[in-house]
Amino acid sequence: MKKALALVLSIIMTFSLLIPSFAADVDVSRPQKAHLAFNKEGKFTILQVADIQDDALLSTLAKESIKNAVAESKPDLIVLTGDNIAGYSCGTKGLAQSALKQVMDLFEEIGVPVAAVFGNHDDDNTPYTKLEQIEQYESYSCYVGCAGVVAEKKVGSKSTINAGTYNVPIFESADSDKVAFNIWCIDSGNYNIEENYGGYGYVLPEQVSWYVEKSNELKEANGGKVVPSIAFQHIVPPQIYRALKEVPKGTEGAVEHGGKYYVLPDASKGEGSWLGEAPCPPSTDYEPGYAELDAMVEQGDVLGVFFGHDHINSFVVPYEGIDLVSSPGITFHSYNDRNRGFRVITLDKSNPDSYETSILNAEELLEGGSFLDKLLLGGKNIIDAIVNFFKDLWFSITGNS
Repeated sequence: MKKALALVLSIIMTFSLLIPSFAADVDVSRPQKAHLAFNKEGKFTILQVADIQDDALLSTLAKESIKNAVAESKPDLIVLTGDNIAGYSCGTKGLAQSALKQVMDLFEEIGVPVAAVFGNHDDDNTPYTKLEQIEQYESYSCYVGCAGVVAEKKVGSKSTINAGTYNVPIFESADSDKVAFNIWCIDSGNYNIEENYGGYGYVLPEQVSWYVEKSNELKEANGGKVVPSIAFQHIVPPQIYRALKEVPKGTEGAVEHGGKYYVLPDASKGEGSWLGEAPCPPSTDYEPGYAELDAMVEQGDVLGVFFGHDHINSFVVPYEGIDLVSSPGITFHSYNDRNRGFRVITLDKSNPDSYETSILNAEELLEGGSFLDKLLLGGKNIIDAIVNFFKDLWFSITGNS
C-alpha cells in the first residue's frame, strides 16, 4: 500500500514539474491585496466556524453564538470551513442565495475579514453552483477569498467540480511585504463519483499540483526556507485512521469504521478533545484521496490541517509531523450535541512553527444572552422548529424539497 501511495505522489509531483506556469495562472490577488498581517504584539488570531449548515432563514441561536464568539475571541480572520449553507434544504437558486446572504450579511455587519471553503452540502441538491456562490461571496467587502484553483473530474456522464482553493498570506506587519505565515484554503470536494468507491470527496490532482508549486514559490521567496502554514478544508483526510488508535471491540468510547474500532491516541493534544462519532473521510480504499496530505508531509510547511464535517468531533491528532484537527459544528439546523462550538487558533510571529488552539462552546457563549436565548437553550428551539415546519410544508407543496 505504501509503495502504491508513493507512486501516486511521485506522479503528482512529476506532473507539477511539467507545468511550471500553473501557479501563475491561478488568480489569488484578492487575498494578497487584503494584506492581512500580524498585529503590533506579533499575534494573529483565527476563528474557525464549521458547519453552519442552515437554510434560507439562519437560526437566531447561530447568529447570536457567532456574534458572541467573535466578541470573545477578537479574531483577525474568520474561516468558514464548509457546509456554510445546507444546499439540500434550498431547492431553488433563490433559496440558496438567501441562505448565503443570511450568513454573509452577518459577517459584513461584524466587519472581520472572512475566508471560506466549500463542504459537501454547499451545492448539494441545489441548482446554485459553487462558482455562482463564489461570485456572491466576492460581492462582500469583508470576503478575502477567491475562486483560485477550479478543478473538474469526469467519470462517464458524471462530473464534479472543486472550486475555491487558494492561499491567504499573513504578512510580517501592516507595512511589510514579507510573508511570515500562510493559510491554505482547500475545497475537499463533495462526493466521490467513482462507482467502485463512493463516499465523500477528496482533493483533486490539479489542486495538489498547485499547492506544491505555490509552496515552493513561497519557499523561494523566503530565502529557501518553508513558510509555516496551516490548512483549512471541510473533509478529513483518509490518513485519520492511521493516526487514531485501534482498539478491541467493546472498548469504552471507541468508534467503529470498516469493522475496526478506534479511540483518540495518547498523543492527542490539548483540552476540548473528544470523539463523538467515527470520522468520515473519503473512502480509505481510494488511493488518490491520500495524495494531498502525503504532499503536505513531503513539503514540510503545514503545521496542521483543520476541518469540520463531523459535527460532534473535536481533537488534535498528530500524523507524520502534521496535526489533524477536527472542530465541532456550530449548526443549530442539522444534527449536533451540546458540544457545538468554535475553534480559536492563535499564531505568534516570534514562534511561527507552532500555534495555540482552544474551543469556545456555543451554548456557554449564549448563557449570558437574552431571556429568549436561555429559553431556547433550555430545550427545543421552538422558533426554529415552527419556522422549519412551515418551510417543510411549503417545500412539500411546491415540490422544492
